[in-house]
Amino acid sequence: MPGTPMRGALRASGLRTYWLRNYPCLAEPGARAAAEDHVLGTLRTLPLPYRAGYAVALRALPVAYRLRTGRSLRRASPDQARRGMAALTALPGFTEVVRSSTALALLGALDRRTGGSGRKAA
Repeated sequence: MPGTPMRGALRASGLRTYWLRNYPCLAEPGARAAAEDHVLGTLRTLPLPYRAGYAVALRALPVAYRLRTGRSLRRASPDQARRGMAALTALPGFTEVVRSSTALALLGALDRRTGGSGRKAA
């Protein structure tokens, strides 16, 4: 599934960088991979119109972030990124995308650590 449109949208969003800088539990590559897999696996279960909308929101997130903050999410410090993400709450839909994706990512990393996803914990 390396080349799926949703994976590309997630990578384009900048959320992976945001998660890495703000959640130390995702510093280990296996945890990051499990987090991304969990997000993408969950999104695959959505009906096509919801998946398409989610993909559009993910791809638009860096632009919305820059419009709200004047800076790039990928280059923001952890504190700047948190403040910038908070500023996105004024834009419809972005709060839900950021919060749900982040929760899914953290659950994926946690699931990996506890062995619940079928992957072996490191």
